[in-house]
Amino acid sequence: MADEKRVEAEEVRRVSPVVNSRRGELVRTLLAGVGVGVVVSLLVYLLEQFVFAPLLCGQNGSGSCVNVTAYSSAVAMLVGALAGLVSMTTLQVYRPLLIVLAATISLWGYYTLVVGMTWYWMLLVAAILFGLAYALFAWLARIRSFIVALVIVIVMVVLVRLMYLV
Repeated sequence: MADEKRVEAEEVRRVSPVVNSRRGELVRTLLAGVGVGVVVSLLVYLLEQFVFAPLLCGQNGSGSCVNVTAYSSAVAMLVGALAGLVSMTTLQVYRPLLIVLAATISLWGYYTLVVGMTWYWMLLVAAILFGLAYALFAWLARIRSFIVALVIVIVMVVLVRLMYLV
């Protein structure tokens, strides 16, 4: 009887609460986030200048011309989220949809931070923000329990969104 208990105890092994990642995965995720930030930033600029401004402002300069940056940013963020999801799945990152959704929601409206900057500063700030967001949420998504990871990611998204108010 005592031998059975000892065998059972030897069979039990400890499982880490964090999923192991491959070497350099966090750096590749950060670089993918930087790439998404560059794509989003360029798309905001190009859509604003060549699509929405001519379409909404036109010759008469209507009142909807005020929302050109918001429209171009929304479209660019959606395209960037798709590009981020493709890059995360290509890199075989753990829980790529959670990472992309959290980064997209937390950075939605980031253009309000960069609205007065020149294009190259806007590009640099977006690359840094997206890279850090993708790395942060990829690191948090490695928690083995999905519910715990989801709650922690939601708390971090709320904290990041609250930073926009400061």
